[in-house]
Amino acid sequence: MVYVPRRSSSSFSFRSSSSPPAMSKQSNTIGDDTGASLPEDQVLDVLTRVPLDDLAACRVVSTRWRSITYDPAFAPLHCRRTATVSGYFLQGMDHNRHRVEFVSMHASPAISLDFLPSSNARIEAVAAHRGLACCVGFFDTPRRRPPCYYVCKPATRQWRALPSPRTRFHTAAMAMAAKPCSDAAVKAVFKIVRFSIPKVHNYLHCEVFDSRRFAWRRAPDVHCEVSLPLTPAVGAHGAMHWLRWYGQDVFAFDLESEAWRVIALPREVDERRDPRARKQLSAMAGRLCLLVTTTTEAGAGEEVLDVWEMANYAEGRWERKMTVSLKSLRAEEGAMMLRHLYSSDVGFLDSLIYKAMWYDFRRGKKVAEVKVDQACVEHVFKFESDMIPCKLR
Repeated sequence: MVYVPRRSSSSFSFRSSSSPPAMSKQSNTIGDDTGASLPEDQVLDVLTRVPLDDLAACRVVSTRWRSITYDPAFAPLHCRRTATVSGYFLQGMDHNRHRVEFVSMHASPAISLDFLPSSNARIEAVAAHRGLACCVGFFDTPRRRPPCYYVCKPATRQWRALPSPRTRFHTAAMAMAAKPCSDAAVKAVFKIVRFSIPKVHNYLHCEVFDSRRFAWRRAPDVHCEVSLPLTPAVGAHGAMHWLRWYGQDVFAFDLESEAWRVIALPREVDERRDPRARKQLSAMAGRLCLLVTTTTEAGAGEEVLDVWEMANYAEGRWERKMTVSLKSLRAEEGAMMLRHLYSSDVGFLDSLIYKAMWYDFRRGKKVAEVKVDQACVEHVFKFESDMIPCKLR
């Protein structure tokens, strides 16, 4: 394991929602008796009325509250009572132009990027709080014009142009994080990290944008053999994560300390070394998850999904949480691509036949399905936002 720490000059914490609950010296949890005298339905009624970004604080009050807010039945009720948007941005290419589409299993308003100055824009990163996104717009002009970077809140159609980073270096990966805040009068505070590939390919060039300075600055390079696919970062445990090419391990970057580390995969997965296995990262209940889809040798080549969860982040220890056959899913729905864990048992998938769906692996049945306008989806971004205008300027 490689770990290169660097403490930034100013504190910038994002750990409130993605970190596990704090531990008490007397017991293993803090506040487990909080609200114990209240019936379950009353606790649910209160929490479903809490503003979206305030849920981060509620989840560290007690393990009981945390469990309630991550229950699959919680999200639809919370979205309806707080006018919260929850779903996924699907992104692909159509006739050499970027196409972004929002889908949700809840009743949500239509959301798009058509308010940006560029009609050919793509999402580079999405923050877990404030409903913010970092986008890049491209312009079709006779004279070649460099791409323009934006920070925006798609739910309220607000945007602001950002200074451009060193675009002559090809982007390898980007991630974004914002401080949770339910007060619209407070200016949005966020950070963006961009890794790019210089001419010498044995390291990554690193730049960080801080909204308080409103400028990019050079951060220490990542000096290891890091080859990152240009895929959405997975936020968990206060850090951003990417599965490196060929799925040999996980690259993690902490936007607060600007430290990076490499996390080994579960020993059983690493030792198997199955070239046909499809590996991807996801997050569930604030914890990093590894999804491994393999094909069995027996029979007709049945597909099996293994879900591994990070049990101890400091030690990099994984635990297998679920093993399920995908035979019935393939028989009923055909070829589907698993993109994200919506909950512990439900996954979000899309296909080449213009549809996306939420599927319950334990029960072997479809939860919800929506039609999409694009056949080839390249990237999927989990997106949650309130409808309150945010101070970007």
